[in-house]
Amino acid sequence: MTRPPLEQLVTTLPLTRSQSFVEQMTEINQPYTAKNIFNELVERIQRFESELDQDYEVGMQLVSFGQSTQFSVSSLGYTDPSIIWFTGALSDGSYVELVQHVSQISFLMVALQREHPEKPKTQIGFSVPHA
Repeated sequence: MTRPPLEQLVTTLPLTRSQSFVEQMTEINQPYTAKNIFNELVERIQRFESELDQDYEVGMQLVSFGQSTQFSVSSLGYTDPSIIWFTGALSDGSYVELVQHVSQISFLMVALQREHPEKPKTQIGFSVPHA
């Protein structure tokens, strides 16, 4: 597994001369809706996943529970205004679904050794509600 250079891990908001300060601050201060959090999570998960070789997949380790709970992620979705959900499997194959309010999202993305690296890598599904 290769580790990305530090400059790829740090994200910054590009400042543009065409926007006024007020426009830039309005863009920064968008409401914490599930849709906005979802879009940020999709970007970060895809970036993390792109750095993994074929033997690894994206997993989550929950950091807010007393004991460590880790699972491979198969899908991510949201329901506005404030619910984000993740589905996946525990190491024993049990199906799990984590549902969280956007104010409670806290997890550690981990590179999990794939159980069947000889099979094609499954992409994480991103579910967007129908309007």
